[in-house]
Amino acid sequence: MTENAQVEPFPVDKRERLVDIFYPKRASFIFYYVFGSVVFIIGLGFMIVTSYGGLGRDLVSWSLSVSAMVFGILLVIWAESRRWFTLYIITTWNVRVRKGVISRSTKRVFYDEITLLHSSGPPDERKVGMGDVEIYTSEDEIEPALVFDGVHNPDGVREIIQRFIQTIPEPLPWAHLDR
Repeated sequence: MTENAQVEPFPVDKRERLVDIFYPKRASFIFYYVFGSVVFIIGLGFMIVTSYGGLGRDLVSWSLSVSAMVFGILLVIWAESRRWFTLYIITTWNVRVRKGVISRSTKRVFYDEITLLHSSGPPDERKVGMGDVEIYTSEDEIEPALVFDGVHNPDGVREIIQRFIQTIPEPLPWAHLDR
């Protein structure tokens, strides 16, 4: 988008409205899925070989097989729960990152605080259409204030946030909130 192109403003409303919710893509947790599946298959194979008498039929062999299978299943469940309980939220007032299953934590940044947006990601992630959107609140910061990690179409997400930044209404509808 060029600098002098007209940006059509979003509708101004005194209430905060939800625009979109993003989850990290499963491909960002691919290592955990593959490793958990391999450990489960090794445990299952070890169990089958033990049951046919290929290895000793004792409690130690059976326990190792079962523990490998349980560990593989738990690793896949952990990766999936991390993915499902990480939300990247865009509203008409701010952007938020909500993480956690039991102890939820939410970080938010209002649009008037954002100074720099950057979409990034390794080339292999970019080939499959995923990447990170980094949100900075100061141009001299080294660490971003928020990161949308492993989202689908990071350039599109960055563009949505950029449009909201360009069309901040005056007076700010969120001026009454503590930051």
